[in-house]
Formats: sequence, C-alpha cells, structure tokens
Amino acid sequence: MSSVIGSAKFAPETLKAAGLADPDRRFRLFVQAVQDYAIFILDAQGRVATWNEGAARMKGYGAKQIIGRHVSVFYPREDVERGLPERLLKTAEEKGSVQHEGWRVRKDGSRFWGGVSITALRDERGMLEGFGEVTHDLTERKQAEKVQQELSWRLVEAQDRERKRVSLSLIDSVSPSCAALLTELHQAKSHAEGEVSQRIDKSIALAESLSREIRTTSYLLYPPSLETDGLLATLRAHLGGLAKQKGIAVDIEFPAHVDRVPPPVGAALYRLVQEFFATIFRVPEHSTAKVRIAVQDQRLILQAGAEGHGISQEALAEAERGVGEMGVTIAGMRARIARLGGSLEIDSSPSRTWISATVPVPQSPSH
Repeated sequence: MSSVIGSAKFAPETLKAAGLADPDRRFRLFVQAVQDYAIFILDAQGRVATWNEGAARMKGYGAKQIIGRHVSVFYPREDVERGLPERLLKTAEEKGSVQHEGWRVRKDGSRFWGGVSITALRDERGMLEGFGEVTHDLTERKQAEKVQQELSWRLVEAQDRERKRVSLSLIDSVSPSCAALLTELHQAKSHAEGEVSQRIDKSIALAESLSREIRTTSYLLYPPSLETDGLLATLRAHLGGLAKQKGIAVDIEFPAHVDRVPPPVGAALYRLVQEFFATIFRVPEHSTAKVRIAVQDQRLILQAGAEGHGISQEALAEAERGVGEMGVTIAGMRARIARLGGSLEIDSSPSRTWISATVPVPQSPSH
C-alpha cells in the first residue's frame, strides 16, 4: 500500500527514509512549535482542548491553566456580555468558518488586537466535533493604523483651519476693498462723460462680479451660517446654489427641526456633502440628486447620492486605496467622521452611488 500526502503518493519506505513515516505526528509537532500564531482546538461547547507554544506566548496561559476553560476567557467583558464568543462559534458552525478582528484579553488582563479565524471541525458523518482556532496578534498593525488616522485627521484639521482663515480674510479684507473700489468708481462715473463713462461702467460691472465671486468663494470655504443658522439651513442654501450652478434638481429630506449640533459635527457634515458632489460624484445635468438627514437614538444619519448614475467598482476600489483626487477626498471624509466617533459607507454600482455618514449627537431632535 502507499500513503497519500496531498495529491502525491509515496511508498512507505520512501517516507521512512525521509523521516516522515508519521506525517500526522510531524504536523502536530509543527503546530505545537509555532510561536507567531495561537493555534488550538476547542471542543463542541467552546472549551479549550489543545494548546500550542504560540498560544502560550500570546495569551500568557500555560496548557494546564487553560485547557478545559471556555474560549470566552480571551474576550473583554463587554464582548462576553453581548454574547460575541458564542455568536462567532455559532456562525462557524453554520457557515463552516468565521473571521473576526477585535480586542482580546491576556491572562494578566492586558489587551491586544487579534485577528481570529474559527473553523468548524466535523467527522465523516458531518457531526460537529469542535472548532479549530487561529489567532494572530495584529496590535502593531492596529497601532500603525491609529497613527495613520491621526496624521490624516491633522491634515484635514489643518486644511479646515486654512479654509476658515482664507474665508475670514476675504470677508474682512478683500470684500471691504471691493466695496471701496465700487464707491470710487461710482464717484468717478458721476464726473465722467462719453467713452470714459462707458469704460467706468464696464469697470463697475467687473468689480461687482469680482465682489460676488469673493462672497461665493468665502462661503464655500467656510459658511458663517453654520454658526449662526445651523446645519440644515446652511445645507439647504448650499444645495440650492448647487442645483442652479449644475442644472440639476436636488431632492431634500430633512427633519422639520434638529437641535443645534456641535460645530465640529455641523462643519464635518457640510464638508462631506460639499466634497461628495464636487469631487466624488458629479451629478449629470438634468438629473436629480438626493440628500437625507435623520436622527435616531442620538445618532445623526446623513445620506447623499443619486439613482441611475454610478461609479465603477474599479474606480471606487482605487480611490479607497487613496489614489487620485477622489482617493484623497475619501480619506479626508473618513478622517473627519472617524474623529467624531462615527462611520462612513460608500455604496456604488453602475446604477447608483450613495454615501452614508453616521455620527453620534448629544441630543435627539425636537419635532
């Protein structure tokens, strides 16, 4: 007879000569010796049945201390109270396997960020015998992501500060200068005749156009109405201007009233809508965009997008990697919302593109 390893067949004498007469034993020795991964077996009830060197090193338990204890001992109390360990085992049992990332607890109570893969183990009849679990310590990666998020936020924060500074400078310095220029031109016109008067008229028209552009640019950089009129009024005004400028219709679904949201939340959501329609999703002329706001369970939910027009999955995937103008914009959006303790999702297909932001707010709206 011959033994089978994978798809290759070897004669017993060949295996013996190679020192592999008992491949199952060699595999167990390999698993036992692995130090970078915690690899162990759970019984059908979720109790630890085997333990390797990597598990002892990562979690701090010796084999005699942990075998027989339930896997929930590795989870933070808040996860145990909400039944996460049992749900993961149930999912693995139903679907064959499950993967999860989250905080895990060592014997000494310290935490690490672990990536866990749980696989259901069944016998020849399909009966559940237990679970195989592999855990990888991803704390360094998590810390690197945290540093990257902090850097992204600082960049966004610096951009917003500069926008506000330029906006105020335009209002406080440039706009008054334009007003003074117009006054001088009107005075000059009152003493001019003929061709000179016509040239002054053209200069007045140009100065008035410049003044309007300055006001518009200042408003787009940082609308003061966010602080005076609130988020809903500011968004209505912005979307009304967008509709006229782009030749589109905008369907707005806002609550009748929302308690004044904190300034950072209002500024982040306004910027989200502004950048979405300016950079990520340019709505075609004569189409309809939609913007919705709702408040549920002390969470403000903002959705924006349109049906019938989409961004390709390839373009969106490239942007999610931070590539190009769209990628930079999406990274900035995520940094703003994450800083507020919220979440951001982008749903795109050939027929639709929607962005959804959820942020916590201290109070529910009064209707």
